Amino acid sequence: MTRLVPIPHEGVQRLSKHEKKEWGYQFVSVALKDGRRFDPAVASEGYIVEVKGHMDVPFAAEDVKSVAVTRKHWNFRRERLDKLREFA
Repeated sequence: MTRLVPIPHEGVQRLSKHEKKEWGYQFVSVALKDGRRFDPAVASEGYIVEVKGHMDVPFAAEDVKSVAVTRKHWNFRRERLDKLREFA
């Protein structure tokens, strides 16, 4: 099951200045307070909903230092479907 992680208020404000994809999501880079970075990830409606290479979002809201739009993209819908098929 995917865990949705809320984006801190400052990050939501920053993302709102950028254009969203046709389905209302954005590709983002997430920097954590411990120095780790997850790039790309998918943000929608104020939440991190997917992180490339992970079945679930591998961090909590309190771990997030910053969120910024990235140019790195991937077909996250296809990747999720492929992973679900593996577990079936």
